[in-house]
Amino acid sequence: MDSYTAPLTPEEQSHNKQSVTAMVLGIVSLVVTWFPIIGLVLAIVGLTMSRSNRRFAEAHGFKENSMNTAGYVTSIVGLVLGILTILVTILVIAFGFVTLAGVWHYADLPRIFY
Repeated sequence: MDSYTAPLTPEEQSHNKQSVTAMVLGIVSLVVTWFPIIGLVLAIVGLTMSRSNRRFAEAHGFKENSMNTAGYVTSIVGLVLGILTILVTILVIAFGFVTLAGVWHYADLPRIFY
């Protein structure tokens, strides 16, 4: 006994395609998080796409797609990691400038470190 499922409407097909795109953008933003600007842009695009897709599903009465939820979550995680990567990069660069400028000396370290 085979179960029959009705073919998807064009709106449902569009919803599924956008869900896959949001999920892929979220995953790629996690992978390229060490390139902060690229990862941040991909995370923002994936987040806006998944939020837009969620609103589209609510407006048309579709069931929430698990791929869209995965895209939403991975985009948020990619966004947070991208912001943290940028902050760490700024701190490392600032620390390097301070060290090279001679403002901070190794002699100022407490005796416990050497």
